[in-house]
Amino acid sequence: SSGAVPGTVMTTSGGLRLVDAGRATTIQDLGRRGLASLGVPRAGAVDRSSHDLANRLVGNEVDAATLETNGGLIVEATRALVVATSPSGDRHTLAPGARLRVDPPRDMMWAYLAVRGGVAVTPVLGSRSHDTLSGLGPAPLMSGTELPVGADPGTALVADQAPQRVRDRVVRLWPGPRVDRFADPLGVLVGRTWTVSGATSRVGSRLQRGDFTLVSTDRLASEGLVPGAIQVTPSGEPVVMLANHPTTGGYPVVAVVDELDLSIVAQAPPGATVRFRLAT
Repeated sequence: SSGAVPGTVMTTSGGLRLVDAGRATTIQDLGRRGLASLGVPRAGAVDRSSHDLANRLVGNEVDAATLETNGGLIVEATRALVVATSPSGDRHTLAPGARLRVDPPRDMMWAYLAVRGGVAVTPVLGSRSHDTLSGLGPAPLMSGTELPVGADPGTALVADQAPQRVRDRVVRLWPGPRVDRFADPLGVLVGRTWTVSGATSRVGSRLQRGDFTLVSTDRLASEGLVPGAIQVTPSGEPVVMLANHPTTGGYPVVAVVDELDLSIVAQAPPGATVRFRLAT
């Protein structure tokens, strides 16, 4: 294989070789928390539930780094490895030289590959995540790269399969700090079905234009953003902030997606529909 990802420490026991790096494949863990005041985005797995599921299947802690991909990822084991994928939820052992392809299903954006011991690249600011917005973290993955795998965690393997539960795309909302900038923006959000546009990524999911009526025209200074914040653009498009969102933004935040439902939005591909309801 080619050399290791810059800034990583290779293990003598080898690990995973990327036969094909696939589409938008990155290394992700739980991200960089507590650094937003310094302008450092959180990053981390865009679908936390799928990342956690894959890690549990191989006996890792949830903060172990996985591979997140939009599809077309093909890996080859350079030693015997225990791996799991989402959303299929299969766990099995790869013998040296064995290959595995990882793709999300048609109705989802992302899939995860977890390997027992985790992808053991060197953390940057406390995280092994690659941040597609700022460029922090491991270098972008390339075909032919070999990734190190960490030591066996010594935990029990308690399940052979745990497929991700398919849920309706109904997303709970909490009122945002700028709900007063529009006439009943929460009513607009919950009153219709929304279609995901082609402009969706790890940064955010942009929805089709809505009929938002602006009632305050005062200039709004940039404010801090959190994952799940829904900004409304001047053209009336709601944008849901995802894992690589900027730390600040100037569009009004009218609502925030419940943290437990954010993966539903993250996994909705262009053309998919979502509905909102108010959280209680």
